Amino acid sequence: MSSLEKIFIALASILTAAMVVLMNVEVFLRYTFSISIKVSEEYSGYLFAAATMLGFYPALMRGRFLRISALVSRIPLKPRAVWELGVGILSALFCGIVTLQTWALFTTSWEFGSVSEQYSATPLMYPQILLPAAWTLLTFGMLYRAVIVAKSLWHGDASLVKDEENVME
Repeated sequence: MSSLEKIFIALASILTAAMVVLMNVEVFLRYTFSISIKVSEEYSGYLFAAATMLGFYPALMRGRFLRISALVSRIPLKPRAVWELGVGILSALFCGIVTLQTWALFTTSWEFGSVSEQYSATPLMYPQILLPAAWTLLTFGMLYRAVIVAKSLWHGDASLVKDEENVME
């Protein structure tokens, strides 16, 4: 596991813990004192989305990201290398399009000063900036993994994908 993956997993863990604390404080205050901090649902949603996005890259690099390996594992290694490279390129193109669209969402919120409709009136550009950043990383991750896996399979080494296949069994 790379240092980048470890950092993302640690950050996602911290954000998840913060979300749990925030929700539990809200529940405690509501039931004990009949008061609310009024931002727990909104900020828990932001924390959840951020933790999820941070988990995408490590899941991809470990071969645990949106895989259906039951059929693909039966393809011979060299054709499978071509398949993995093609799917990686198509996936990266899709992620690139999503990156551009989430960047447009961020810039629109920034230009118009959009704020959440919740009590906090949070400027939406702050939670939205994570989206294009995470999708950009995922785009490059898709390409990198596709090339590494395809190269490995082309040379007859299926060790990078063996764990994926074992998970499905």
